[in-house]
Amino acid sequence: MLGLLLSVACGGGNFNGGSIGDGGGGDVQGTTGAGAGSSGDGGKSGDGGKSGDGGKSGDGGKSGDGGKSDDGGSSGDGGSSGDGGSAAAGRPCKRGIAYGHHSVADLAALSASVGWWYNWASVPDEQLRGGNNVDLGVEFVPMVWGGRFDADQVKAAIPAGAKYLLAFNEPNFFSQADLSAAEAAALWPQIEAIADEKGLQIVSPAVNFCGGGCHETDPFAYLDAFLAACEGCRVDFIAAHWYACDRPALEWYLGELKRYGRPIWLTEFSCGDGADRSLEAQAAYMREAVPLLESDPDVFRYAWFSGRTDAIPNVDLLGASGELTELGALYVSLPHAERCDP
Repeated sequence: MLGLLLSVACGGGNFNGGSIGDGGGGDVQGTTGAGAGSSGDGGKSGDGGKSGDGGKSGDGGKSGDGGKSDDGGSSGDGGSSGDGGSAAAGRPCKRGIAYGHHSVADLAALSASVGWWYNWASVPDEQLRGGNNVDLGVEFVPMVWGGRFDADQVKAAIPAGAKYLLAFNEPNFFSQADLSAAEAAALWPQIEAIADEKGLQIVSPAVNFCGGGCHETDPFAYLDAFLAACEGCRVDFIAAHWYACDRPALEWYLGELKRYGRPIWLTEFSCGDGADRSLEAQAAYMREAVPLLESDPDVFRYAWFSGRTDAIPNVDLLGASGELTELGALYVSLPHAERCDP
């Protein structure tokens, strides 16, 4: 079974070794623009190429060590509601979306059941700044996408009320953050300094299986090397991406991620690697995957990829501005394991 699942995960699932979910993301330096090259403009492509507006700037250097902390909160904090909709006086919802270029209407359409979102940047999309994001009750989670960033600019961009910091998008891919485990570890004290000043908990580099063009094909080998090189660093949560299309494979993957003893963020997932990526296949996988993610106490948060994209067929949650697709309506309607407050 393990060999089969690894074959599913590694066998070209990321289209020639590129990331399905990110081909752009955009370094946090692109924070003055809209969405920092996230998926809405087609910046994500099958070969994992980075989109143009996520340009890197500045240099990341080494700094002192940060104290280790595993206080990422109990993994059960991501619990959710039983009715698939908005629920009063509950915990923060686990359910999120990986997408940029939202309109206010888009986020409002998702807000009945989606509790958080990110756009691979450290600042919300332009239409969702100035309070709109907070007013809708859907939490924005900032990200430091790659290794060349200006820490002062990042700190200035992160909006008030942020609680978590995502760091380094698929660094094991040459076409994404493109950092060896040692390079990511050398930059981590700067991530800690940003998080310390802003009062944020830190999520690990988001890894994925890589079919080619990689520092490391195996996400677990990358995380092992990163944590060994970053001994004493503060890493409160573990992040990963997943594009296989069946529940048993996802169960195996989550089980392997639990070896790190930290709550899990699955920051990108959908049916990207299957031979059948029809709407029916996406919906069937969503119906299998979401209940698993909701019920697993070690899964803190998860995010479907994506809102609108050409990278994977039939994954869009959003149609016209403020309108849910059939799949989007399903994502919003699926029950939460516990009551939650989006």
